[in-house]
Amino acid sequence: MSLRLRANVIAAALCAGAAVLYRFPPAQYGFYPQCPVFRYAHLYCPGCGLTRALAALVHGQLDEAIHYNALAVLLVPCLLLYFVVPYWRMVKDNRFGWPVVPGWCVNLTVFSALLFGVFRNISHVTL
Repeated sequence: MSLRLRANVIAAALCAGAAVLYRFPPAQYGFYPQCPVFRYAHLYCPGCGLTRALAALVHGQLDEAIHYNALAVLLVPCLLLYFVVPYWRMVKDNRFGWPVVPGWCVNLTVFSALLFGVFRNISHVTL
């Protein structure tokens, strides 16, 4: 499979995923998977609410998306930029290359996700 075809298949799959989230919101349909961390440990992981947040973003409801998962809302523009720029270069110039992400940026993202997971569970603790 050529690089261009592979990228087009991935882009089509992402668009199809967005269409499914738009047509079948997780709040109304129960076929979406449940978070295993929440199911078994009753704790909110950094990814809990991600599907509902993405569905809210697809519907243009930013405040609702932030309510479901604020970290996801902050990271979506970065991830879109990370994937759209190489895709555009490949389509336009027929060359491919991932943008270089500094190590400190990856470390900061992982640390922020872990901190987000801790703080979102602390707020639900009752004394």
